[in-house]
Amino acid sequence: MQGLIFIPDISGFTNFVKNIDIDLGVSITSDLLNEIIDNNPLDLDISEIEGDAVLYYKIGKPIPLQQVFNGFQHMYEAFDTKYQRWKLLYNIEADLSLKLIVHYGDIMVYDIKGFKKLYGETVIESHRLLKNGSDATEYMLVTEDYVKASQQNISDVLVRDFEYNAYTSQLYTGVKKIAYYFFSTINKASRISKRMAQKNAITDDVYLAVGTAEAVL
Repeated sequence: MQGLIFIPDISGFTNFVKNIDIDLGVSITSDLLNEIIDNNPLDLDISEIEGDAVLYYKIGKPIPLQQVFNGFQHMYEAFDTKYQRWKLLYNIEADLSLKLIVHYGDIMVYDIKGFKKLYGETVIESHRLLKNGSDATEYMLVTEDYVKASQQNISDVLVRDFEYNAYTSQLYTGVKKIAYYFFSTINKASRISKRMAQKNAITDDVYLAVGTAEAVL
């Protein structure tokens, strides 16, 4: 079977855990993960919750790229709005954001005592791509495998806020190269200000970068 792998992962989580009371940290983490799960406009299936990430999947043809972008934006805004409330309430200094891996390929779904588990190289590759060498804390990484399967040209779904830039991943494990498109937010402060104030017409500066990564199978 072929399907989509969609992994939203919380950036800054390790620093957050180290610098916050454990009971409060559990409450906030639970609330944020619930926010990610509840705001799933793409109607994806959940395989498992992996600490600070959610492993989603969807068997079948890939979802159009614009819908993927819009779905993640909706999820991110819900997540960020919730966390900004926690930050204000408890005067938290740690920053949390979301990064996303989108991949497509052969996967197998099997049951373990009622839990849906995923098996296959595509799943391993997706997790490896979280360690792509970028210092960016909020981004979307969409593999060329997904773009080809969707039968779309990446330029067909770009808007005026995106531009092409070259990027080469620092990830090197020496087995399989995976080409991908990398969308990273440059002006994060403007994004947060826009969401918090909800009255400023601030446009995020973002860039699209095309690169390759190496994944262990």
